[in-house]
Parts: sequence; structure tokens; C-alpha cells
Amino acid sequence: MGARKAGLLGQRPWGRTAGAVRIRGTKAASDCFAARVYAELAEDLPDEDLGEDLADFLERYEPVTGHGVDAEADEEFLETVREAHDRIALGY
Repeated sequence: MGARKAGLLGQRPWGRTAGAVRIRGTKAASDCFAARVYAELAEDLPDEDLGEDLADFLERYEPVTGHGVDAEADEEFLETVREAHDRIALGY
């Protein structure tokens, strides 16, 4: 089979190549994974408003200070959010 025919067989009728479909499928799987990790985080921290972007949340977060504030619990909270953010970034 000639190179031209092989190339044409990889084309989709709407103009995308088979590779583009795989990339889009990978992106969808990645989005699905991110949504699952975010849902787990929301389940673990139901009272927290994390927003849509964990990186943005971590960047803007300021620890609560004052009398009666549990610094250890605050650090544990931040570590949980960081772990979820890292899982999403790494894909596992």
C-alpha cells in the first residue's frame, strides 16, 4: 500500500487524523481523572470551598491565625490539598 493511501486511511471524514482522536481521548481521560480526584477531596473536606483550581487555591491560601487555632490541623488540611493537586498533575 502506498504512503498516500496509508495516510488517507488514517483520516477521519471530518478532517481529524486518528492521532488527534487519541489525543482528545487522552485529554478526556485526564479530565475524568481530575474530576474523580477533586470529588474525593470534596468528600474528605466537605466544609471547605476550594474553588475550581487547586493551584490557585494553594497560591491564595493564608493560614488562619489566632487564639484556639489548631496549626497542626491547618497543616494537615494543606497537605491533603497539595496531595490531591499533585495527583492530578502527575495523573495518578
